[in-house]
Amino acid sequence: MKRGVAMKPKSPELMPAWTAIASFVAFLCALCGAQAQAQAQEGVYRCGQEYTNAPRDKSRCQLLNPQAVTVIEGTRPTLGGATAATADDRTKMEPSKAEGAAQKDRDAQGRTIVATELEKTRQQHAQLLQEYKQGESVQWKSETREQAQQQERMAKLKAAIERAERDMESLQRELARRPAPTHP
Repeated sequence: MKRGVAMKPKSPELMPAWTAIASFVAFLCALCGAQAQAQAQEGVYRCGQEYTNAPRDKSRCQLLNPQAVTVIEGTRPTLGGATAATADDRTKMEPSKAEGAAQKDRDAQGRTIVATELEKTRQQHAQLLQEYKQGESVQWKSETREQAQQQERMAKLKAAIERAERDMESLQRELARRPAPTHP
């Protein structure tokens, strides 16, 4: 046997099998090529606000003319020369903070505002809770006939109480996040 030379089947009865396999493979390749060409020649339709190549109802859609694809190149990054910060360095950078008394004053003022808002919310929560407890036992004069009105009023009070509780929790988180005032 020589190397580099394709081997041919020795028996003539194997020839039709090789020919059949080769013909089948050629047929599959031709079929795939025809399908790809058919798909490439399909038009693009505009159906209202939708663009598609497979419209449900072609009578309601408009066939668009094929147009050339426009490619807009973006800017290319510089590869050398300039010192660029790596992704890790950029994520580690913190925004610059104003130094000195001005920043401390702003921090103290922000903390005071949040603390005041928290106190108002606590008072409102206590008032709503008291009204809810009293409202369960006492009905308004207009509600003597209508039990549904009282239930609706109590549901509104309960929702307001839950909202005040959520507000208090978020204000407490904000207060904990703010820097504590420092006195020199």
